[in-house]
Amino acid sequence: MSDLTVQAEALISTVARAFYEDEAVMLIDVLLRDKFLRDDDMSVRLSLPAKQLRQTLQFLQREHIVKYELVDDLATGGSQATKFWYIDYNHAVNAIRLRIYLLRTKLEKDELQARSNSYYMCPGFNAAPARCNGKYNETQAQSIVDTSTGLFMCQECVETFENDPNAPPKSTYTLQLIDNKKDLKAAVDNMRRVNVQLSSKTIGSNRIRESIFDLLQKVRGGRKSGPLSSNLPSENFSLGIGSKRIEGTGRTAGIKAKKRAQLGMNPEIKKSPVDDLTFLRNAIGQEVTFTVVKGSGARALLPATNQQRRQKLMDAAASRVGADLSVPVLVKKLKREKEEIERQKKKHKADSTVHATTLDFLEDNIGLSKIEAEFEKERQRQIRLENERKKENGNEQEERGDVVVVDDDGLEDMLSLPDEDRRAKFQALYKSEMERQAKELNLDLNAPQLSSQGEGDFDENSVTW
Repeated sequence: MSDLTVQAEALISTVARAFYEDEAVMLIDVLLRDKFLRDDDMSVRLSLPAKQLRQTLQFLQREHIVKYELVDDLATGGSQATKFWYIDYNHAVNAIRLRIYLLRTKLEKDELQARSNSYYMCPGFNAAPARCNGKYNETQAQSIVDTSTGLFMCQECVETFENDPNAPPKSTYTLQLIDNKKDLKAAVDNMRRVNVQLSSKTIGSNRIRESIFDLLQKVRGGRKSGPLSSNLPSENFSLGIGSKRIEGTGRTAGIKAKKRAQLGMNPEIKKSPVDDLTFLRNAIGQEVTFTVVKGSGARALLPATNQQRRQKLMDAAASRVGADLSVPVLVKKLKREKEEIERQKKKHKADSTVHATTLDFLEDNIGLSKIEAEFEKERQRQIRLENERKKENGNEQEERGDVVVVDDDGLEDMLSLPDEDRRAKFQALYKSEMERQAKELNLDLNAPQLSSQGEGDFDENSVTW
């Protein structure tokens, strides 16, 4: 999924929450997650009446947010022309951009008109039976002026009462300037509310909603990014992206069940082992499965309810992990074996070369036996010094308090032992180390521990580890 598609989904979701009701928001979220909805199984999937869902989808279709495509779904129990509802990202983003432009243009025009225009109205316009259509702008109001008072008069009323001997007073059809503060306030308030809905929403330092203006800029992209995806259900369905049909739904599901019963087959579809899994979906609608291990709850609850059991379980886990050879130890063992094999090969090759090229009467003509004796004496001296140095290190260890240190020789011993002997040796070392730490910390390992549960609630021997 490209970045433009992610931004388009965020834009559509944000616009839905800003301008539509909860039911429309729910359907848009489902379409963004599952990529499409079948018309014949969406009622079972969402646990809502099909008529109500279709009304909401048709409303969103008139709003140019949702479309539908007829797909051949006969193989899974549908029909050859099953209606798949989906969101065309490219069309929806362009529709949102156009509607926001038209909305802002209209509000700006209303605000400008409320700020600049003033009009005059005749009192007869608001009479119980309307006497005239006396509503004039500034230019029209100046056509008839009373010479005695200099006030603007209603044209229709003047023509009506010009020759009437029982004409009402002139004050009843003198034009009055109407205050448009109310209309101006309404226009400014509408513009403010729209700007708030299109802007980001933040509570403290947490951003609750992204800005629609910012998302429109991110979706715009560039020439290299190309157009947005149309998200056609036929393409997603062929790639295995999207939701699977619920068993027993569709126009041909009943027909297949009857044919299966006539042929003597089991009318019930066998449940696949995948049905016991819990499904999640990633960002592009692909299914991600995970399994729940049986008995994991009991294993987690045992160490949490009793400290004495916890100590036993920790000891068992330490013995199991410590006795097993770790990956670095195995690598080191294999490396040493490989080096020993290479050393033997080189030695065998050197011996064969010497025996093949050296004559018998020349073997000791330069005192080779004396030289080998000197080398052997020097090697024995080095071994003796090494043993003395190890002995000094062992004395220092005893002075520090019997700290268990596994050196290379101890590691070689551990590698050479069988599994049972290695586990027994580790348990002895582990027990002595725990006793030493308890002695330093003044702890009593045999003291009873308090428990939040009864002793008979769980049996740790019955739990598989």
